[in-house]
Amino acid sequence: MSQGNDLEELRQRKKELRLESEINRQILRIEAAQLRLAVTEQRRKWTTIGTAYRWIAPLAGVFFAVRGMRKKVPPRAARHNGDGKFNYMALLAPLGATVLRKAYGMWRHARRRARRPA
Repeated sequence: MSQGNDLEELRQRKKELRLESEINRQILRIEAAQLRLAVTEQRRKWTTIGTAYRWIAPLAGVFFAVRGMRKKVPPRAARHNGDGKFNYMALLAPLGATVLRKAYGMWRHARRRARRPA
């Protein structure tokens, strides 16, 4: 009788361990899904930061270049138009083609990266 009782206890213990194992598997699945979500969200943030950087960095560069050029241009060469406003186009004319070429190259590179399969 004690042997049958021991056997029944072992069966019950085995059943409990199976249930515990299944619960642990489900917990691992949930944690893996949460980790995938966190990674996807982080990638989205970095993509947003990268996009902002691709736009802000060139604009900041142009801003600081214009600011620096205004300081270095001799007063005689810095002409104002009739309204008393500074003529930025005359200031940027020497760099126009180079800036446009660089901007076009950056745009093409960004388009190629966007077309690549993930």
